[in-house]
Amino acid sequence: MSFDLTPSDDLRQILDAAQTMLDTHYPVARLRDGSDDSLAALDEFGAFDLARPDTEGGAGFTLVEEAHLHVALGRHLAPPAALATAIARRIDPTATAALGFSQEDAWLWLPQPDTAQALIRVGNGLTLAPAKATETTPALGGTYAFAKAPPSQNARRADAATHLVAQVLTSAQLLGVAIGARDLALAYARDREQFGRPIASFQAIKHRAADMSIGIEKVSALLDMAAIATRDASPDAGFLCSALARLAPRTTVETARGAIQIHGGIGFSAEADAHLFLKRAHILRAFLGPDDMLEHKAPLAPY
Repeated sequence: MSFDLTPSDDLRQILDAAQTMLDTHYPVARLRDGSDDSLAALDEFGAFDLARPDTEGGAGFTLVEEAHLHVALGRHLAPPAALATAIARRIDPTATAALGFSQEDAWLWLPQPDTAQALIRVGNGLTLAPAKATETTPALGGTYAFAKAPPSQNARRADAATHLVAQVLTSAQLLGVAIGARDLALAYARDREQFGRPIASFQAIKHRAADMSIGIEKVSALLDMAAIATRDASPDAGFLCSALARLAPRTTVETARGAIQIHGGIGFSAEADAHLFLKRAHILRAFLGPDDMLEHKAPLAPY
């Protein structure tokens, strides 16, 4: 079986328009100055209904186009609720949800002013529940404050198909975070001079950058295959999504750590954006949750 992975004209136009919207409303710098992080611009763009059939008021595209859009969202560290809402719309077509996960006997989620529900990772499943917090708790060095509440009884669990979509879109955002972290590191390496020349010319930096790019290409290739298989309901979709869910977070965390190392001491400070990519990688990894790849039949295995 073969696939044409060449981006279509429609996909190019979607990504071009998305880039303009993201540059305008969601520059990474907004996370340092406390700017409004509303979902309004994404909703107006149609990001949450891109793959909904046009007969139901959506744009009529597929998971493949939606995955590419979420790579772009990841590069800009778009509000985590953007990912949760895109997935939650598969459960409730009108949902606007915050993103969260379970921890012991409590549910944690990242509060979002324009959301009334939270999409919670509970074990190997997803649950859509009312976002009614009883307290807040800081995390990741104070960068985030999680809302916290006991598990809700008034919740709806996602089905298996939605679980696959969640793996694809979360991994797509992780890929975007990795690309953003690498690009930020390379831009810094080109500007930062040591011993009279940019540190980008040093072999150690080149090797680290090459490792980052190789990892990104691996995730990108697997993302394409997983998105296509899920779109087409192929028998090996579960295996490909599970493999993607194992590779994407590991690659992104390693890339974000490498970006901080390339920045040197300033990479750990609030003055630089490098730490934001690592923290987002950890949040997305937690939301992705556990998955046993060996539970799925592998490609080319007899069915």
